[in-house]
Amino acid sequence: MPRFAFILLLLALPVASASERVRACGGDSNWPPMSYVKTSGAAVEGLSADILRNIFTEPKIELRPWARCLFEVQAREGFDIVMSVFKTPEREKLFLFSRSYHSLTPSYLYATARFPTPPLQNLGDLEKFKICSLHGSSTFYTKLPAGAIESGATNYTSLLRKIDRGHCDIVVDMQEVLRGFARLSLLPFDMNTYRILNLPQTEKYPLHFGVSKEHPRAQQIIDQVDKGLAELQRNGKLNSIINKYQ
Repeated sequence: MPRFAFILLLLALPVASASERVRACGGDSNWPPMSYVKTSGAAVEGLSADILRNIFTEPKIELRPWARCLFEVQAREGFDIVMSVFKTPEREKLFLFSRSYHSLTPSYLYATARFPTPPLQNLGDLEKFKICSLHGSSTFYTKLPAGAIESGATNYTSLLRKIDRGHCDIVVDMQEVLRGFARLSLLPFDMNTYRILNLPQTEKYPLHFGVSKEHPRAQQIIDQVDKGLAELQRNGKLNSIINKYQ
């Protein structure tokens, strides 16, 4: 390639200006304590949002439908970073991941009127029931094929309604998230009506930030996140942020 043409090609590539702001998204159904809004139009709060604000200068943080957030980051349609994401073999084909900054506990929710005693003794018992999860969420920890889990609900209010109406026996999600909804009163959570227990034979799973492999600055962004996380861990601020949302 002629030298002049090569220079033109370099000039055509996107570059990060000093004033460019990183854009990150999370699920708009709320996922406390990682990311949520208490009222419509309010700034995004949560552990993941606070961490990004400590690493980047005034990052733009928005909540989108979760499946759309994943797609828009992967396809580079307006967002650079997906927050609070689990690393799976399928996602590793599409994203680069930061180091882990927190971990969550697989759990299940059920109605006490339907089950006076816990319905699960081991993980394999899930096969006996109608299982629901949020649309777009990763449920690899259940060991069930995706087709065995009803995932049409796009928000947690709809998930609770599925339990109430008998469309589902059990909802699977993360304990910290379900209890976060109750703590923040973001859902009509009557803890006498529902019970949340750890899923048997599972362990905590780490959370990451993700950037599309197609992003021209993917490695640069991930390196900056990892450097920032290491510094937050070193100076104790990461623990302070996590404790703030416990």
